[in-house]
Amino acid sequence: MARGQTLLKLLDDLRAECRLSPNPSHNAQQRETQVRLLQRMQEWLYDDYDWPHLRIERTFPSQRGQRYYGLPKDIALERILHLEVRFGTRWLPVGTGIDTECYAGIDSDSGQQGWPVRRWRIWEDDRIELWPVPDQDAGTGIGDDGSIKVVGIRNLRPFRDDTDVCDLDDRLIVLYAAAELLAAAGAKDAQLKLQQAAARYAKLKGDLTPRRRVQMFAERPERAPLRGMPMVDYRPASK
Repeated sequence: MARGQTLLKLLDDLRAECRLSPNPSHNAQQRETQVRLLQRMQEWLYDDYDWPHLRIERTFPSQRGQRYYGLPKDIALERILHLEVRFGTRWLPVGTGIDTECYAGIDSDSGQQGWPVRRWRIWEDDRIELWPVPDQDAGTGIGDDGSIKVVGIRNLRPFRDDTDVCDLDDRLIVLYAAAELLAAAGAKDAQLKLQQAAARYAKLKGDLTPRRRVQMFAERPERAPLRGMPMVDYRPASK
């Protein structure tokens, strides 16, 4: 995967795929259109798949009595993969969705609090709600008890100036962009470019998908006991 290539290189490659002049002055009037096409193709590919190399983790402290939290600026709300909470020496998963059954147990609307945080949901103005509302402050260090970890796909970097670099495979972006340009021009090889793009996309995703190893004719091991998530009792605030 050739990531980190400049926009200028992708423009040169796009023109070569479409049999356009490599001279930038000959493409001056079309440059803005070509740049926006490359941007749009990268954004579409970004939205279509959770690229592992763009996965990041960010932490923020929970605060006693605080119900709603803003997210780190480099993770979009819709690209959150999951949340975890630091409980003692362990990271515990935080489930998605807060329903009436949750509020029946610990009612955030009436000011009830508890610990640890067990669920989250999207709220207004790109914020999230945590339930139950924490009844303690997190430690001051990253990963201290009470820290909330957000795991997600980071936002794309700017891709508009010649020296800006792409976050995804340059060849993949160029092939999809070339297929669209050629199709708009009625070129006969537009479909071929699209097929090449689709094949490369499938290969990249296949290479990034973990493969399970299968050992033929191996003795079947005894089944280990199931180990579920540790049970944690809520600690509602005293009335």
